[in-house]
Amino acid sequence: MSERGRLRGVYNIVVAGEYETVEYQIPVEEFRDRLESDDVPDEVTVVGLEDAYDDEFIADLSRVMDRRADDLENADPTPMIQFEIDADIHRGDVAFDIFTDDAIYPLHELFGRQMQCRNSEKTWFTVPF
Repeated sequence: MSERGRLRGVYNIVVAGEYETVEYQIPVEEFRDRLESDDVPDEVTVVGLEDAYDDEFIADLSRVMDRRADDLENADPTPMIQFEIDADIHRGDVAFDIFTDDAIYPLHELFGRQMQCRNSEKTWFTVPF
């Protein structure tokens, strides 16, 4: 049975400290490289997105995620990919945004507009691969 914050077959976006993460954690830059080379672990927590939010990087990561979506959906077993965000997440004008001390980063630029809030505390979101 899946645990809260850790569903297979979708990207899980969780606020840091609110959900259990998996032991294997990688920085978002490494996740992009591993996704590009079709080497994504079965279970992984991706960290550092809030610190790597740069328009060029996010556009590149989004393209790689889009290209590899079918591969992830058809993998056996389907991976559990969790993004742990060390910031607040709120609904913005268009979709959900990351709120840090310094800036607001729109999550739809990376995950599209299908992001769903999975709890009333707004600490767990999912989006299809």
